[in-house]
Amino acid sequence: MANKLDLRKSAFWFKQTGPENDVVISSRIRLGRNLTGFAFPQNLTYEQEKAVMEKIVPAFNPLVDESDYTLFRLEDMNPLDIKLLLERNIITQDFSLAKNKCIVFNADGTMTALVNETDHLKIAALKGGFSLKEAYKAVNELDSILEQKLDFAVSMEWGYLGPYLTNIGTQMRASLMVHLPALVMTDLVTKAIKTIASFGLSIKGFFDDGEESLGDMYQISNQISLGASENDIIESLEEIVLQLVNYERRAREEMLEKEPIMIKDKIGRAVGMLLYAKRISSKEAINLLSLIRLGIALEIIKGVSFETITALLFLSQKYHIQTVLGNIDEIDSKLIDYTRAKLIRESLQRVELSGGE
Repeated sequence: MANKLDLRKSAFWFKQTGPENDVVISSRIRLGRNLTGFAFPQNLTYEQEKAVMEKIVPAFNPLVDESDYTLFRLEDMNPLDIKLLLERNIITQDFSLAKNKCIVFNADGTMTALVNETDHLKIAALKGGFSLKEAYKAVNELDSILEQKLDFAVSMEWGYLGPYLTNIGTQMRASLMVHLPALVMTDLVTKAIKTIASFGLSIKGFFDDGEESLGDMYQISNQISLGASENDIIESLEEIVLQLVNYERRAREEMLEKEPIMIKDKIGRAVGMLLYAKRISSKEAINLLSLIRLGIALEIIKGVSFETITALLFLSQKYHIQTVLGNIDEIDSKLIDYTRAKLIRESLQRVELSGGE
């Protein structure tokens, strides 16, 4: 099977536009599926894992041969490509270090399937903006194709079965990545997080630095799938996040109305640093790009799109920069920081500040 997808050149989801993308960066629907006749992944032996993979991989062969899908066996992948997938939040560290693993992508990288993750098979669709229903439609179509060829563990009473009680039922995790800089600046984000948690949802920093969410970006998802349909889960998540979107927009408007000089100064300084910095760390870049994104939403910045900034958040990470420099095992951190700054400068060269004094 020839690899048709170039992980280093594909646009992936982060260059897509989408509804409400001033606040909602992306939407993801993920389905867990397990085969009958096998223990759940945590209890499999090495040989049993291999047997699971040998069952699942042939189900993808027609998609690879006749459609736009590409299958990668993890053990055959370049280590740098694996690190790119970690930075894109497609795989976990545990998955990257284990044997008997496969990853399947469609042509633009918006559909993924992981073999032998926390479920025997985990399929996911990623879309730009507020696009949960579109993501579900895509992942459901793939699930239906695979279900004709694979015997999934399912109960008439409990639904799809898996190793975690919270996922039994639909075995679906729906999530949205949101950008909440105004709620953070106005100290309202803690209240928003508590409100979201009270509805049974999970919220965590996307670029997590231990004590804070870098770039004011958060991922919101359902925690339980038992007792609710896929549509119920999606509609409930959409309703709550839409309220959050409106809170963030109001906070932005009030902040600009009450403290216009402060917010324009912050955004202007971010533009200046990114346009003229000769070296910049990943952490600093994420936080400054967050301000650029806010500036676009407030129409203080023109000449660059939300999609460009979202792409830079990923493409300016360490191992993405390393692909620009060449497939070298170790590269001096100063060179990484220099190349990151150069990439950002070139991407933002048409940026213009507007909105008056």
